[in-house]
Amino acid sequence: MSGRTKPVILNLREKARAAIRQGILDLRYPAGSLLSENQLAEELGISRTPIREALRELAAGGLVRILPQRGIVVSEPTVQDIVEVYQLREQLECFAAGLVAGWLTPADAEGFQADHEEALAHMKAGRERKAYDASVRLHSRIVDLARNQRLKQFIGELGDQVHRFGLLTLRHGRAGSALAEHGEIIAALVRKDSEAAEALMRAHLRADRDIALRATLPAGFSPVDLPA
Repeated sequence: MSGRTKPVILNLREKARAAIRQGILDLRYPAGSLLSENQLAEELGISRTPIREALRELAAGGLVRILPQRGIVVSEPTVQDIVEVYQLREQLECFAAGLVAGWLTPADAEGFQADHEEALAHMKAGRERKAYDASVRLHSRIVDLARNQRLKQFIGELGDQVHRFGLLTLRHGRAGSALAEHGEIIAALVRKDSEAAEALMRAHLRADRDIALRATLPAGFSPVDLPA
């Protein structure tokens, strides 16, 4: 009998984990907020056991923290989190941009331009979140076209944190300038200028990082006060 019930429990745990994870990444469950097993069970229509197992998995991945005598809290990004993630992104994505500029095809260029035009259209219509979703495909396209599976794997492991910090910058008015920077990166890729593509990607990521840090640092501190 137990062998028959395990797949059901597993599927419910996976469903709970996916729903809670998406809620955290989309900021429906903001950083620092308490998560109630009872409330989540009612909201998702799932019993508490798979909810509890899902929360343990999310805690292992760093998205939530289980605090004795307080409960389960959505993890708050730290300065160290932001600095480390952007250090890795800079090394990996700038390298990828340089590679892609060397062999970009006309069809690849059309893909970049189509995503960018979609993002600009959403932005013009005031749909900032949709503009963000379309614009960030630039980064995944570059990683895919770099033809380096290990690089893609490493970037993939940063995925949840990258998404969280990206939405953090969106909330702090970064969308318009980020789109303009994407346009410059695409132009460098299209003209096969590897050096410019790397430099523009570096400047873009550092600008993102600085916005994320300003949203996280205590009052009176600035990103320039941190070591490079």
